[in-house]
Amino acid sequence: MRPTLSPADRSASGEPAVASEYLAFGLRWRSSVALPFAASPDIAKEPDVTVRLGETPERISGAAGKLPLAWDALPGAALLHLPDVARYLVRPQEILIEPLGGSDEDIAAFLARSVAAALLQMRGLVTLHAAAVEMGAGAVLLLGGSGAGKSTLAAALVERDHALLADDVTGLAPVAGGVPTALPAFPRMRLWADVLPEAERRQRMRRNLEKYWMSAAKFGAAPRPVCAVFVLESHNRTDFDLEPVPPSRAFWTVWEHTYRKRLLDALGQRPRHYSTGMALARGVPFVRVTRPDHPLRLAELADLIEAQVCDISPHSPQAPPAAGSASGTHAGTLGQANLAAPQTAGPPSASPAAPAVQPQSRRHRLATGRVPTRPGMAWIAAYPKSGSTWTRALLTNYLQDSDEPASINALVGQWGTSARDKFDELIGIDSSDLRPDELAHYLPRFRELLAREYSAPRPDDGAMNEIHRSAPHFAKTHEAYQGLDGGARFSRIGVVGVVHLVRNPLDVAVSYAHHLQCPIDGAVRWMNDPNAGEALSESRIWSLLPNPLTTWSRHVASWLDQTDLRTHTVRYEDLLANLCAEFGAIVRFTGLEWDAARLDRAIERAAFPRLRAQEAESGYSERQQTAPSFFRAGVAGSWRTALTREQVRALVDAHGLVMARLGYLREAEAFLCG
Repeated sequence: MRPTLSPADRSASGEPAVASEYLAFGLRWRSSVALPFAASPDIAKEPDVTVRLGETPERISGAAGKLPLAWDALPGAALLHLPDVARYLVRPQEILIEPLGGSDEDIAAFLARSVAAALLQMRGLVTLHAAAVEMGAGAVLLLGGSGAGKSTLAAALVERDHALLADDVTGLAPVAGGVPTALPAFPRMRLWADVLPEAERRQRMRRNLEKYWMSAAKFGAAPRPVCAVFVLESHNRTDFDLEPVPPSRAFWTVWEHTYRKRLLDALGQRPRHYSTGMALARGVPFVRVTRPDHPLRLAELADLIEAQVCDISPHSPQAPPAAGSASGTHAGTLGQANLAAPQTAGPPSASPAAPAVQPQSRRHRLATGRVPTRPGMAWIAAYPKSGSTWTRALLTNYLQDSDEPASINALVGQWGTSARDKFDELIGIDSSDLRPDELAHYLPRFRELLAREYSAPRPDDGAMNEIHRSAPHFAKTHEAYQGLDGGARFSRIGVVGVVHLVRNPLDVAVSYAHHLQCPIDGAVRWMNDPNAGEALSESRIWSLLPNPLTTWSRHVASWLDQTDLRTHTVRYEDLLANLCAEFGAIVRFTGLEWDAARLDRAIERAAFPRLRAQEAESGYSERQQTAPSFFRAGVAGSWRTALTREQVRALVDAHGLVMARLGYLREAEAFLCG
């Protein structure tokens, strides 16, 4: 039931709200909700945007297009629905908010990013996932996905006496015949606890979230022409890598880093976005900066950015125009989107059928419901260091079947299903703004949307052979089927099945210690920890979503015992002992066309000596930065000489029941008996 609101707006806490005047993104705001924006010095002028509380519709009738899950939109109006927080109705000159239980801080946090971006797009502006810093007379953009280090680097540059323009979301205004200008957002930044001294952690962005507002020591209050764009990425090497991005590729870089780009078509703003993006790509130098993943080495990164900006010549072909050429532009005067009549979406296009999945082996477990009849998603699920990467190499070589072994840095089953940027795009909410319980609520729907995308007809890619084109989309996961709260984190919709790989935990401990470059005792403690997980820290952000592991036995049992997804379990030891039969069973299970000669070639090209040789020559992107190598021996039983009796006993005591289910316990008990 909707709350009853009095004619006078009230805050989320029920107290009467007084409208305040703000400046942000080149616009004047009058808001009944407290915002983290800069106060307006001139309250006599009429606002460009009014923010008030009131009742909103539950849906926008006629909203069409491939929209993020949390949004409805059509030209001139957009609706963001956040359960237990608020609903936001956005128009070019007004934002109407209906609280649904969220605090004032919650409401302001989402308004300052997602909602503000929708409003800017309606007004013909480009919204980039970027921080912006004023350096000299121009704006330097720091593009990157979630966890790339945009805000942290911007904060470091501000400490060096450069002025902040925008943090995380930057609005660009077009300039006739010139380079777009970056609009000043507001003089506050969002920083995680790991990069913020404890004394500065004064105001949490949201309750129970280790993310804080920090005021910028210096803020640029005027629009600035963009003078350089740096695309931030990371790798597992120790060096910094700089690569110029040509204008033809720079435009697609702008598109890739557009914030809330799935709203553009529904709002009717894609043509304007393309025009501004092309002007930026043609008029400004783009540089890709790849840094070591860990540690951040922030001072060196800031030095590098400053040096690159100093090297940009004002007479180069891509140099920005003089600062004064854009000084008269103001976002408030840009063309407004007119409210349009609702548009009805057309029927979805039909998709071709995929080959039926072959008969099941003795380890197949079929959940209720039929197998999808067209390609969807096939999960490769495993506790870390249990053979998932080798399986992906086998599958990639089988699918490509080229004259040379497939590159280990282009294997099927990449981390896309756990990427924060993909989540943010499909759901339409910043995952970094969500508490763990809220994130867990959206995860099954996120993976359902991914599976639906992968079930769509594939483009006619000449590089793909027929088997590859009709294959399911393979997706890797190290997550347990249930999260730490016991709730399922996966959806069955659009899923062909799960290839579940298990390995003797005694060998896992040896391999994991090598992978993490830690003592074996540390790996054993990690495998026995019910709160263990990858990218789980609440005080920092990774580019991947949190991956709860729990203990080794709970992780394995969660996949063995679930009945929602059709599953084929393979022991790593059986894969080693009888590779042709076991990998052949995986091929049949996932619905791939059977070809015995192709199978033999894939096995030969994914042999461990070949994988090790490739890593030695070109490196492997998934190797831990501190580990000397990722691919080791590819054997079973190394635990007998690597583990002590105490370490074996600790693992058997913690995981004996599941070890017995999989045939691993008897050998361990024999070892303990001497």
